[in-house]
Amino acid sequence: MATILVVDDERPVREFLAEILQEAGRQVLQAAHGREALAVLQVEQPELIIADIMMPILGGVELCRRVKADPGASAIPVILMSSTVKPPADLGGAEAFVHKPSGLGGIDKLVRRWLEPSTDAENPTSRLR
Repeated sequence: MATILVVDDERPVREFLAEILQEAGRQVLQAAHGREALAVLQVEQPELIIADIMMPILGGVELCRRVKADPGASAIPVILMSSTVKPPADLGGAEAFVHKPSGLGGIDKLVRRWLEPSTDAENPTSRLR
């Protein structure tokens, strides 16, 4: 069972994502901000991180930069999400971006792209949204 770390300062969003992902057979860890997520990563090794961009204490882009700079965690795919109209130019190395709330309903499909890669010769960069 794949473990996913969901990071968002809005509890209803975290719980909504956790419910969707758990119903799809995933184990879910939760953190309220980037610093808390980094603490979780000290003891857990999730297969994927889904993080909001705008959070207090440590936002998603900086969280992603720190994850990608850590040799022990750099291979973990990161999906960033935000309610902004368009994604920021710098996603800090994230593999994908999703709009919330509209894109959250299809989050499990996006998650499957990173946890269950296609066996064909698909171009990995085509998985970016």
